[in-house]
Amino acid sequence: MFFEKDPDVRSHFPILRRFRHYWILPLISCCTWWGMLIAMMAIWAANGYGNHLYPSQESGTRMPYISDIGASGVKALFIACAATQGVFFVLSIAAERYLRHAHRLEPNRYRAEKILGGLAIFFAFGGEIGVIFLSIFDTYHHHSAHIINLCIFVVLLGISAICTSAEYTLLRKKYYEVHWLRFSYILKIVWFLVALGLAIAFAVLNGDSYDPDYGAYVEWTLSYWYGIYGIILFFDLLPASRKSQLREKSGGYMFGAAPGPAVADATEDPNALQDRTAATPRLDNGSSDDETRVGQAYLDEEAAYKPNPRTGGGLAANF
Repeated sequence: MFFEKDPDVRSHFPILRRFRHYWILPLISCCTWWGMLIAMMAIWAANGYGNHLYPSQESGTRMPYISDIGASGVKALFIACAATQGVFFVLSIAAERYLRHAHRLEPNRYRAEKILGGLAIFFAFGGEIGVIFLSIFDTYHHHSAHIINLCIFVVLLGISAICTSAEYTLLRKKYYEVHWLRFSYILKIVWFLVALGLAIAFAVLNGDSYDPDYGAYVEWTLSYWYGIYGIILFFDLLPASRKSQLREKSGGYMFGAAPGPAVADATEDPNALQDRTAATPRLDNGSSDDETRVGQAYLDEEAAYKPNPRTGGGLAANF
């Protein structure tokens, strides 16, 4: 669906308006995070798998924690990747808020949605600060500070995910015809429930009565699962790209079918559809040619759905 852009947004943020590839932000975050994990596993494998014991690793264990590897010779890699993914993750959450404000995604209709979006950014920022600090304060030299920052990261990121899911709960009620909103809402709920279960299992398995290797397995699984959230954000931002907008011009949403091109009813005056389209308000908001054509196509399509007052015909009469 297309919406008329806010003129204030266009004038104050020309660079943001021209940029079309916001979907790349969560991809950079996800790829950086997964790349770091794969690199750490490769380093661990090169050191002989379970035959190598890191300084912070408990004796008698075979599977190291991510922090055990990060506290060794790859601490610079750990800090750099944690900081990079954190910056781009927060930018991804903020980009969605901006795109809704600029009406390049389905805009927020209620104040509660905007508040939830702002809280999601705030808690995501706090959580990513936590992951940066836990990479700096490694578990070998600063074990207590490392654990505190780990808790900050997990808790605040979880709250951010809850805020985003709640926002999508409200959005899907308003834009029920946009199938991706409903699907994204379900994906976020599933992601959060699985992440919550893994986080609880990780906390339980770190007790003295359990083998530390089990906790390490769960930590690696949870870390890879965290990257899935970036993939979900990628699909959330993808419809704002120019290609997706131009695709809507020919009918259909990026995810889930929208009303197709207008078809005149057989019982309707042949000129009625053209008359209604000609009476549709024209866009004159300083948009580029592509944006104007796409936005006008949406308005023309809406006009095609209005029944003719004389014949009662129109596209709706075909159903």
